[in-house]
Amino acid sequence: MEKHINEKYQESYYSETLSNGLHVVLWKKEDYAKSLFMMSTPLGAMDLEQVDEAGKHYCYHAGIAHFLEHKMFEMGEQDVMELFSRMGANVNAFTSYNETAYYFSTSNDIKKPLELLMNFVQTLQISKESVEKEKGIIVQELNMYQQMPDNRLLMETFSSLFQNHPLKYDIGGDAESVCATTLEELQQCYCRNYHPSNMVLFGIGDFDVEAVMQLIRENQDKKEFSNQPRLYRKEVVEPHEVARKEYRFAMDISIKKQAITYKLTGLKDSSMRNRMEWCFKIMLDAYFSSLNPEFQAWIDGGIINDYIGSEVDFGEDHGLIMFYGESNDEMRFKDIVAKIWKRMQQEAVDKEMVERLKRRYFGQSLRSLNSFDDIAITYIRNYFEGLDMFDALECIDHICEEDFEQAREMLKNADMAYVVIEPENS
Repeated sequence: MEKHINEKYQESYYSETLSNGLHVVLWKKEDYAKSLFMMSTPLGAMDLEQVDEAGKHYCYHAGIAHFLEHKMFEMGEQDVMELFSRMGANVNAFTSYNETAYYFSTSNDIKKPLELLMNFVQTLQISKESVEKEKGIIVQELNMYQQMPDNRLLMETFSSLFQNHPLKYDIGGDAESVCATTLEELQQCYCRNYHPSNMVLFGIGDFDVEAVMQLIRENQDKKEFSNQPRLYRKEVVEPHEVARKEYRFAMDISIKKQAITYKLTGLKDSSMRNRMEWCFKIMLDAYFSSLNPEFQAWIDGGIINDYIGSEVDFGEDHGLIMFYGESNDEMRFKDIVAKIWKRMQQEAVDKEMVERLKRRYFGQSLRSLNSFDDIAITYIRNYFEGLDMFDALECIDHICEEDFEQAREMLKNADMAYVVIEPENS
């Protein structure tokens, strides 16, 4: 085991990569009653086309990572959730665009639920009949999300932005892709992506690190895994132009919801992506939040209300900056965003504001280290990106004007998509 210590944050953890390739991280948190363990694979909703080291291509239907997450909770006739409950542990899972994770938390002894976590994640026991039954459940879930205005605004924005990129699909896919998914496809996707060499097992709590690591080693030594080639997400060639310039639809809401999103190019280097995301976050907080002196005037003028925000996201082959809000005054809302976008391209953020925001982000980082979920997810996502978690946090301190200049350069010639949800009875 290797021990990692960060003096600034006064945190430490241990890591070891087992002989089967499983990367294990144990984070010591003294005097905490709760423990949390998370097991994750970098199979996410964007992994619809993969390439192995030999150049062989593998294609899946949209939503397959989410479909697998549903089916993993079956162990023959046993209900995994019920088994965890009997042990006094809460279990859950999630699928994002970049990973799938399974986790439990407990204030009781961790040995049995930890064994169960490793065993059910590393076993796929499903039948054709259960797969067919699950399709109806997933389609029902997708239909439910379609009725949620905020979720629908995001999905239609992604559909408007991207022509080829898998971000244009819902994480769960759609009814057509779900119904077309087969038992064989699920089994093949599982074997290729749930191999220990692809995965991370993260644990945090006040436990005996050496004893827990030995328990994990013994569990893994009992299992045999067939060799699997290393897989990579196939890079998508995405046109500069958005798929739809403007898209409108109606739902049962009282005030129009709008999203103005700029499509940018991706960044190959993960450290650069991290720096640029921090730069854009600083710009957005400075110009499109209550830190902007004009913000209150926008509210008083009825242009916006409390439902307002922005998002920035970058990957190797995609990038976007989104502004969203509720406003029945479309033109004035669009005018605000257009002026802010121009400022982001042309103005340097006030140095005092930059330092103020850096202190705010540092405080947020400190608070996040009290959340087991936040620590686990942040560590795993950085690991899959090839980043050290603390280096990624420290990045904000080292951002300089040259970084902002590069960020401003990236904003030039971005294409824009505009999505509006209108009240049904307007």
